[in-house]
Amino acid sequence: MIHQKDGKWFVEINRDGFKRVRRSFKLKKDAETFEREYLSPPTGTNAIERQLVTQDSRLLFDLIDLWFTLHGVNLSDGERRKSILVAMAAGMDNPVAYELSPTLFLQYRYRCIYSNHKKVSAKTFNNRHGYLVAVYNTLKKLKIIDYLCPIAEVEFIKTHERQLSYLSLEQIWTLFDCLKNDCRNESVWWIAQLCIRTGARWGEAEQLKRKQLHNYRVTFEFTKSKKVRTVPIDADFFDMLMVFTKGKNPEDRIFKDSITAFNRTIGRSELDFPRGQMTHILRHSFASYFIINGGNILTLQKILGHSDIKMTMRYAHLAPDHLLDAVRLNPMASITANLAVK
Repeated sequence: MIHQKDGKWFVEINRDGFKRVRRSFKLKKDAETFEREYLSPPTGTNAIERQLVTQDSRLLFDLIDLWFTLHGVNLSDGERRKSILVAMAAGMDNPVAYELSPTLFLQYRYRCIYSNHKKVSAKTFNNRHGYLVAVYNTLKKLKIIDYLCPIAEVEFIKTHERQLSYLSLEQIWTLFDCLKNDCRNESVWWIAQLCIRTGARWGEAEQLKRKQLHNYRVTFEFTKSKKVRTVPIDADFFDMLMVFTKGKNPEDRIFKDSITAFNRTIGRSELDFPRGQMTHILRHSFASYFIINGGNILTLQKILGHSDIKMTMRYAHLAPDHLLDAVRLNPMASITANLAVK
């Protein structure tokens, strides 16, 4: 290990039984960790597998490109994931993919959450962690690589589950009054109305074409789950929307791009939306009031387009009869009942 003039630490390993490697590190401890882990006996693998692994010199960037070409390109958020993965690889100095050690990854996680100027939340990093693991797992299934994910044993950060926020009825009234009177882009009011009336995501409503409105229903295409779903809407609102779309052809978009105008309008108002939920709180509000007003959780799953019922169950606690047996069956209920009889 050599301390170079540029301040970096240079490691070169050229021993029998190991592939020759040459790597530079910003910190001495990183260089020492890499050298120690590289030379340590493999765990959970046999000698033949170790030999196969050491023949793969592709960098993490290379694996990310392969993952995107063979799989990620087909995901609705594939481009976004790729950009996140590339940033992660760069943040770890783009190591040889199979040499990504748990120590290197954990040091990067620490910098992201605690040290960097733009810190990320534990929940956000867990998502990124999952994306990276999925790259290795997918490529192994496709037989592009012949080794397990090097960080497969690294546990995700345990986070406190939080109740999803939703708007009060007063806030909803204030919101739409603000959008009607303080926003020049008239599409914003209509899109927000559709989101809070149907539980649509902002992008789903914003991209609507005239042909997707029919028979007092709206059909959402190009959804996150890639499945088409149809939701009924109030007759009076539907008729108003038909007037708004008068003169448009079936393939014409109804609304302008409006998310920036929405965010700016909310920023000028006195409304205090939860961080990261500027437009999504409309969807949460629809789902919350649907359950509060006695809606069925399975029906809500279909309306929201959730492929996993676990996502929808986040709203179950809002049901009027949710866990009411806790009142009827707790020990104090029996004591109270006996006292009443006496």
